[in-house]
Amino acid sequence: MSAKLEFFYDYVSPYSYMANSQLEQLGDFVIDYRPMFLGGVMKATGNQPPGMLLPRLAYMLHDLDRWARHYGIAFRSNSIFPQNTLAALRLALVAKRDGCFDRLHQRLFDAMFIDDRDLSDLAVLREILVAAGLDADAMLAAIEDPDIKAALKTNTEEAVARGAFGAPTMFVGDEMFFGNDRLPFVRAALEASGR
Repeated sequence: MSAKLEFFYDYVSPYSYMANSQLEQLGDFVIDYRPMFLGGVMKATGNQPPGMLLPRLAYMLHDLDRWARHYGIAFRSNSIFPQNTLAALRLALVAKRDGCFDRLHQRLFDAMFIDDRDLSDLAVLREILVAAGLDADAMLAAIEDPDIKAALKTNTEEAVARGAFGAPTMFVGDEMFFGNDRLPFVRAALEASGR
């Protein structure tokens, strides 16, 4: 049986973008992508976005550029803050349900951290869907489905119940890892659980 990684993330999180770029390089295992609403996680845990503290924000912007260079990936800090990613996260769940997640997921991260787009704007989401060759009308309608809304709420509440306080949060079994800088430990846990 393949080892499994649960990846709880939000498209608004730059460190989720960084971690996401490396997941498939960790080895042969199952990735369960678990969109969660980071705003809800932070509210439930009393956490605050890094941008709320100016010295932390200045450090983070430098740190993100450093990680992007380290990983060899494109990165641009998004100039639009704050953003409400509820619709984008629900779209990811619709795409998972409809079997087209792979066609949409990276495009949403790229829109946020390469193209400087506003994922809280439904017109932007429509453009992304159309560019991916997906049925934008049907998928945008589906984000209002009570089951999709409930699935995002469930993911968010489950992440908090299991100890999450930010993004990305990853689990291998019951062991939790926070942040893209924990990927070596994630790899070790996956290798151990796959034996």
